Amino acid sequence: MSGPMARIAYMLLLAAAAGSGGQSVPSEDEMRRAIAAHPRDPRPQTEYGIFLMRQNRAGEAIPRFQAALDLDPRSADAVYNLGLALLHNNQAQAALDALDKHPAETADYFALRGIVLNALNREPEAVKPLRRAVALDPNNPDSLYDLAVTLAKTGADAEASALLNQGRRRFPKVAKIHAASGMMLYAAGQNDQAVQAYEEAVRLEPDAADLFAALGDAYDATGKLAKAEGAYARSLRIDPANVECQVKYGRNQIKLQNAGKAEAAFRRALALDAHNADAHFELGKLANASANTAEAISHFEQAVVANPSLKAAWYQLSLSYRRAGQEEKSRAAKEKFQKLP
Repeated sequence: MSGPMARIAYMLLLAAAAGSGGQSVPSEDEMRRAIAAHPRDPRPQTEYGIFLMRQNRAGEAIPRFQAALDLDPRSADAVYNLGLALLHNNQAQAALDALDKHPAETADYFALRGIVLNALNREPEAVKPLRRAVALDPNNPDSLYDLAVTLAKTGADAEASALLNQGRRRFPKVAKIHAASGMMLYAAGQNDQAVQAYEEAVRLEPDAADLFAALGDAYDATGKLAKAEGAYARSLRIDPANVECQVKYGRNQIKLQNAGKAEAAFRRALALDAHNADAHFELGKLANASANTAEAISHFEQAVVANPSLKAAWYQLSLSYRRAGQEEKSRAAKEKFQKLP
């Protein structure tokens, strides 16, 4: 878990640990009575807001955190709590408004500001507060990760990669930093290094299906097809409903010359998503390889309907129409192919 949801969970964990003192958590009715008994004290409002957030009731928590902030407008914790609740409730602009109205000089404040700006697709503006968050709290891996990912989104790949390399050394037990580094290395074509980063990420998070799928991609790029097969299979054991990984596994099986396993994987993908263009495209190629032109045409037709910009499918459809003696359709499909970039 990363980004704002991880920060919310972390905030709640800290609040619960600090507020309980080893005692049982008050009931909801007791919290309401505490608010009524102490209407000028922000602490009961905050405690009840955190209770509501733990129950995923962000909409109800917002007025509690707002009340706490109204009672103590200079509280950095109060504006942070309110901003997090608003963001959790898909109100990023309102969260930014609250942060603008109640500025603070804390690492959490700047980290949240950066996350909110990212949520508003204002990544270039998010860099500055995230830099400030890292400077104020250099031992927080979340802030380093958020800054690196934001830098990558703004095209500052070299700085993002350098920051992630630093993060891997400083926070060797944080899987998402290894994974983000793997992503950057893979995108840069440094596939052997990407493998190492992803291997460490899955070691730390052995139940992360997406990380095993990414590791499979890196293995595939280095020609380690058997290892790629194992990584994709592990990903699918964790999340068998992942259509994209089913297709990846199928393509891996084609490279391993296991046509039967490949076809089964593509059909599993279609069972999950009947309109998946990639699965139809791959099944069309397998049908052509078996001289089943009619089935190939059917799959290629469905592929281009699902994804009209899938250029390779138009090309294969043109060839299949020609094999079937459908010259006019073949020419039309070829024209579609030639017009695509």
